[in-house]
Amino acid sequence: MLIRRYRPGEGAELWALYFNTTRTIVAQAYTSAQVERWAPANADMEAWAERLARTNPLVAVEGGHILGFAELEPDGHIDYFYTHHAWQGRGVGSALLHAVEVEAKRAGLDVLHAEVSATAVAFFQVKGFEVTSEREPIVCGAPAKQYLMRKNIGT
Repeated sequence: MLIRRYRPGEGAELWALYFNTTRTIVAQAYTSAQVERWAPANADMEAWAERLARTNPLVAVEGGHILGFAELEPDGHIDYFYTHHAWQGRGVGSALLHAVEVEAKRAGLDVLHAEVSATAVAFFQVKGFEVTSEREPIVCGAPAKQYLMRKNIGT
């Protein structure tokens, strides 16, 4: 598996991965209305492409197919972190998180943090993240349970 940066023109494939994973995996812990707000059927693909150009996510690729992607912000915040729904539990998330940690250390960061969905908490805990708090912010117009998680990566 190769972990590399996003390439312009991959927006539709990344959206499909995000959409299908949200509708398949994330939907196990949230209402259909919440899932529809997170991954709407009629997405603004221009705004999505602008986001990808701005965040320049890491992308996991194997056999010419995108299997996952992750965004790391300059302050150590992991934003979008998605593995293809059919590739869950097959090392894609682990490879992406490892690449995120390498990049974060290269940037001089000591801490990673994220707002994690109920379906992703166990993965992040196994990888050394700790839940620092729980909350139910308004996400896309509806309350949605999130877990604030953090991991020290400094030496």
